[in-house]
This record gives sequence, structure tokens and C-alpha cells, in this order.
Amino acid sequence: MMAFILYFQQSIAIGLMDKKIILTNEHDYQQVQAELNAQKKPSKLLKQMMQALENYRQARKYGWSRPWNKYGVVNFQSFKLNDDDHDLRHLTAKLIAAQWPHRPEEARRFIDGLLNADSAPMGYLFYQEFTDNGSHYEGVVVSYGRINAENRRFRDRLDVILESPITDGVSTGLSRLRIYADPYRSTNKQPLWQDTVDQPCDPLCQPLFAQLAARSWAWAQDSQRVWNHWITDYIDYFGPRQWPMQRSFFFVQDHPEARIPVVDDALDRHKE
Repeated sequence: MMAFILYFQQSIAIGLMDKKIILTNEHDYQQVQAELNAQKKPSKLLKQMMQALENYRQARKYGWSRPWNKYGVVNFQSFKLNDDDHDLRHLTAKLIAAQWPHRPEEARRFIDGLLNADSAPMGYLFYQEFTDNGSHYEGVVVSYGRINAENRRFRDRLDVILESPITDGVSTGLSRLRIYADPYRSTNKQPLWQDTVDQPCDPLCQPLFAQLAARSWAWAQDSQRVWNHWITDYIDYFGPRQWPMQRSFFFVQDHPEARIPVVDDALDRHKE
């Protein structure tokens, strides 16, 4: 602890704000959290501290933090879901059941218990740009979770990610699904189950994608829906869109003509 405080003070005093801050224990974590909450340090140092905090949280799976929403990613929109969005949750559950009928039994129990519970789980939508092996995508993470029953510091989380490749500033259409079933497990830090489907063809994919695309534009300026915590100013995987978009399924600031309309006759049939 003393070594961390000494390094921390020296970094501020002599301007060594280009060095990586590494947290090694809970005392360091609490110290940095207090400094971040005070927001009295230079912006560059606050960003380094936030990155150190996120690395510490991710390694221990505190809260909502997960690596697949961080690396190579910029989240340009974040929304909160509520009880009014039960249609989206039910459609997501139906898609998972249809697309992955042979998912592992333990994953099946976790997913069904989370999405079909009497009380709605916590839910978010993260719209993002993603670089994967040099290829660009725009996508949306449908993220549901709950407080872990054994320890309130941890979260059980389920993510379904729908992605569209980008070519020369044009989004070309839904071409990939990813899923991560990740309840907190003290003895295993890896997701319980994950999978990727290229060129998904289940009939429910397009209705879900259409709903998510519509929400991106409809909620863009809705303060009741936007999730915008001050910490996002100091995290490098939150920010504005990286690439100029000529045509996109998702919101483009000051460029409504870029919107690609998503029309699917099956949408209404699958809402119930």
C-alpha cells in the first residue's frame, strides 16, 4: 500500500503520467476509487487510474466489467432497459433457444433462469464499433444480468451480440452472432459458455436486429434511456464513432440520411 501511495504521489508531483498504474490489492483499489470519485486530478491521470481500476475489476469479474466489451471496441451509444422492454427480452430468449437448441445444459439453466424470471433482469444495450482481425463491424450488445446471489459485488451476465461488417463506410447487413453466458463463478473466470455463428439464418435474427436498429435512432436523444455515467469520459472504450459512415443501421450524429431502413414483415409476428 505504501509503495502504491508513494508512486501515486510521485506521478503527480513530477509529471510521470505516462506510466501504467497497476493495482495489486483491495487497498489500492479503494484508494484509486476515492481519487476518481473526487475528480480533482489531471484528466490524463484520471484516465490512467480508471484504466487501472477497470483492469482490476475485470480480472476479478467485479460488476458488469467483461473483456469482450472493451478490446478493439468503441461503445458510441449505451441505453438502459426497463420493464417496458419485455418484448425485447422475450424475443432474445426465443432467438437463443432457436439458434442454439443444443447449448450445454448448465448454460441453458442459467439463460432460462435469467430471462424468464418473474422480476426483470438488469438490461442494457451497447452500440459499438469493433475491429476484429483488421475487419470493421458495427454491432449491438444485448446485455442482461443480475446481482450474484452469493456476493453482491459480482454480476451474472448474458450478452448476445449482433454485428454487421462495414465496407467503405457502408454497413452491409447482419452477418454474425456472438453469445456469452457468464454467471460469476469463484473457481473459474472464463465464461460458462460462448459461441459465434457466422451468417446466422434463423428467422428470428432479422426481427431482433430490426428492433435494435430502431431503438438506436429513437432513443438517441432520450435522457430517460441514455446511460451516461461520468466515468465514461475516462474510459477509452466509450466515445464517439470512429469511422465516417455513409450508410448505417445505427445512429449517426448529424447525419440522419445515413440511416438504412430495416423492414421485416416478421417483426410483429415475433413480438409476442
